[in-house]
Parts: sequence; structure tokens; C-alpha cells
Amino acid sequence: MTKTADSAPGWLLRLAPEGVPPEAACPAETLAAAEAELGPGPVGWAVEVARDMAADIVRQVPEHGGAGAYPPFRRAVEATVLTALRGLLTEPPPTAELVPPEAVAGNAELARRNVPLDRVLRGVRLGHAHLHARLMAALDREPEETRAQETHRVSELLFVYADVQASRLAEEYVAERDRWRRSTEAARRRTVDDLLAGRPVGDTAATRTLGYDLARHHAAFIITSTAPDPSERALRLLAAELSRAAGGEHLLTVAAGGTELWAWTCWPSRPPRDALGRLPRLVPERRPLRVAVGPVGYGAEGFRRSHRGAREADRIARLGRTGWLCDYTDVSTAALLTADPEHARWFAAGVLGPLAADDPRVRELRETLRVYLAEGRSPQSAAERLFVARNTVTYRVHRAMSLLGRRLETDALELRLALEIMRLLGPPGGS
Repeated sequence: MTKTADSAPGWLLRLAPEGVPPEAACPAETLAAAEAELGPGPVGWAVEVARDMAADIVRQVPEHGGAGAYPPFRRAVEATVLTALRGLLTEPPPTAELVPPEAVAGNAELARRNVPLDRVLRGVRLGHAHLHARLMAALDREPEETRAQETHRVSELLFVYADVQASRLAEEYVAERDRWRRSTEAARRRTVDDLLAGRPVGDTAATRTLGYDLARHHAAFIITSTAPDPSERALRLLAAELSRAAGGEHLLTVAAGGTELWAWTCWPSRPPRDALGRLPRLVPERRPLRVAVGPVGYGAEGFRRSHRGAREADRIARLGRTGWLCDYTDVSTAALLTADPEHARWFAAGVLGPLAADDPRVRELRETLRVYLAEGRSPQSAAERLFVARNTVTYRVHRAMSLLGRRLETDALELRLALEIMRLLGPPGGS
């Protein structure tokens, strides 16, 4: 029987997000199928709840959000919430087929990363508790008659669905873990993880396992995709093209989640200074793929440090202030300034005072002052960069300094740092 908004379970069809729903993690076809059954309001509610649920789980079980793992994990959580809503509406038999494929795929990645099974199942329990609390809060806004009919039914069904999911994921986890442990890729991944963690790994043993000589100069790449299900082949092909363009001797690639690939290229002697800087000219843009490039380093420590640099470049790229290829050497100062975003925002707000306001006009003044200082306090050079008149730059700089309430010569270094932080992170409380 088709449920309507007037039937007892129909309150589910009246669910709606509290604000503008975040960007969905699931593919369009998954969302379309859910909307056909639930409608756009409940789907928006599910996307919003899934975002909060994923963040809550990762806060308590950080392993779920390891490098490269968060996007597929959030997709798995979102699919699970959508499946639960549809199940509460139609009450299908509680079989293993109820567990969405996104959850199974995310679970397999946890097994390959050797996250302990008890931590995986703790994530399931935390997710169940979060969803139950959100549904109960929604029910509290319904009439007493609806609450009386639905509270027990929803709690019981959610418990059944969580039990089914835990059982299916435990079974799939064990099977995937056994397959993974037998694979060569697992041995390579373990060796890479040891190197990146700074654990002692014999160079000879590591070279034999990886098929890649550590006694070289290395540069790391982190290649990610904003598409939900990218082709692993596309990620690896881009890594190979980057290595060739940089003149690398060998290439090592390691899968790091469904949407991320780690790669290293190496040279027997230190490469030319522009070996990495020329990559944007030699390698065409590959959106939705994005590349972060680490600095060149030697030996096992250089292998590790270059990857850490690439990780920082990737973090800066995610702020949306760079192109599709982000080189650590171009953003190293920004990476240092924003390593602790909350602290950085506090510092910037303290230095800028009223000039830190989240207002379009004030943002314009901040950016003009930042460019003016970066151009050696040349109004003409700043005007050319900003595509405005020279007098406009002069006026804006004077307005900005009046908001600061001090002369430009005072704490010029702190001022430049604060302006750069504000450009990258936005004001305190901003996104």
C-alpha cells in the first residue's frame, strides 16, 4: 500500500533539512531512486543527517576518516540513511540485500586499510544511535497520536536494520581482509604505511617489496577525484603522465581509497629545479581529477617528507584557492599558516579587527590591501593585478587602514600574514 503524508508513517514524507542541504555524496541515480519514493524533502534531510552522522562517527572513530577514505565513507553513510528511510516507509524483509552497495564498498576499504573489525562495528553502532536520535527529534514535532504509533515501530525497525547491517559488514569484512592479505598490493601498502609513519624499514626489503628504489630523489603526488566513482585506471594513467613529464626514472603507485591514489616518481640524481614546476604546462588538465605535488627529497625520509608535503598541498587545494594542480612549493607558507585553522582565524581576527568582518565590501578592501602589499606597495602594480583604476586602489587602501586604526608601517609582517589567512580560510565562524 502506498504511504501518504496523512498515514501514520507519512510523517517521514514531511521530513525536510533544517538549512540548505550540503552537496550530496551519493551518485545522481541513487538520489533519484530515493526521491522517487520519498520526495526531495526527506532526501535533503537524509543528506544533511548523513553529513552530521559521518562527522560524528569520525570524531569518535578516526579510522573511518583516514587519508583518502572520508569521501567514500560519507557516501556509504548517506546511502545507509536513505535506505533506512525507505525501509521505515515500506518495511521490506530485513535481509542482507538491504545493506546498500556503497556501505559494502566502504567496508571493504576499511578491511584493506586493516582497520580492526571492532572499530568498524563501533561505527555502525554510533551511526544507528545518531540516526535514531534524529528521527526521535523529528517525531517529537509530530502530534501525540503519531508519536504513540511510531516511536516503538521506528526504534524496533532501526535496531533490526542495524543488526542486519552489522552482520553483513562483518561477514564481508572477513572475506575482504583475507583476500587482501593474500595480495601483493597489501604487502606494498603495508610497506608504504610503515615508511610514511617513520617506522624503521630496511631499504633492501622495502625496495624488493615495492619494486621501487628508495635510494633516489623522490617527489610525491596525491591524485584525487571529485567524481564519486572514478576509474582507478584514469588515476594511474595521470600518475604515469606526471612522472614522464617530470623526467622521473620510475613510478610507484598505491591505491588509497576509492577516490585517491598515492604516487612517487624518482631520479638517480637531484632533478632540475623546474622538473615539477613545468608540470602545469606539460600535462593537460584532467578534471574531475586533482593533483597535489610534494617537494623533492632523498631516500626513505625524502619519500616520507614529499608525501607529507603533497598532503598539505592537497589540503590547501581543497580550500578552493588553487588550480587543478597544486605544488607544495607554491603554497608552503599558506600550509604553515593554516595548519591549525581555528588558531589561524583567531590570529587574523586579532590583527585585522574591523577589517576581518564577513562583509562583501570589507572583503574587497582586504583583498586590495593584500595585493597592494604583495606588489611592494605599488598602487599601479596592484591596480593591474586587480583590473581596477590606480585611484581605486589608493582609495581602498586608505579605507582599509582607517578600519585597522593604525599606520601601515606597524606590524606589516603580521598584517600580511593575517590577510593571507583570511583569504584562505575566511573569517572566524566562516566556512
